[in-house]
Amino acid sequence: MEFRTLEEIDPFKKQIMIWHLVGWFVIFGLGALWHFMFAWFEAWAPIGWILPVNESVWEHVKLMFWPALLYYIIEGIFLYKKTNNFVFAKTIAFYQTPILSITIFYVVYGATGFESFIFDTIVLFFLIGIQQFVSYKILTREPVKEKHQKTILIVSSVFIAILAILLIVFTYAPIHIPLFEHEFYADSGLYGILPHEEYGHSH
Repeated sequence: MEFRTLEEIDPFKKQIMIWHLVGWFVIFGLGALWHFMFAWFEAWAPIGWILPVNESVWEHVKLMFWPALLYYIIEGIFLYKKTNNFVFAKTIAFYQTPILSITIFYVVYGATGFESFIFDTIVLFFLIGIQQFVSYKILTREPVKEKHQKTILIVSSVFIAILAILLIVFTYAPIHIPLFEHEFYADSGLYGILPHEEYGHSH
């Protein structure tokens, strides 16, 4: 494998690389803060759509989605017009990380019964790194043909909207299955927005 210094990398790719490296740490940092913010707001229900409202596997998807969306909006101001597959790259990122996260959690927990906040945080850090790497590779590969650009943009935007809507809907109307159960490994039987006392106790 050939390694090159930043000076040897194409200026366009260099700019994208810097945005993605910075994004890795910004998104992770915001995601870490996101984990505690609902408790800071004293479990205020109206803000629950954007913050994880319990310790379910599903609610932790918000740690990866909303911080990334905020960063990608800012990133898009500078990169969107320089690429023709920006939204597609971010759509792949939005879906890849939650799917991997949920899979890893159930595989590890199912095989060992192991559950740890520190482990989850480390996994989140590396998954966001993978997310940024995949996005970078898509944005720096051969451009999408012009005749397909509009279709890809529309489909990608729809998929992002679907995920956002699901995160909002299941905040207030969760399905009673383990994916949505607060601390399902403890068989809590709790779903959706928890009373402030209960949520604060778990944080």
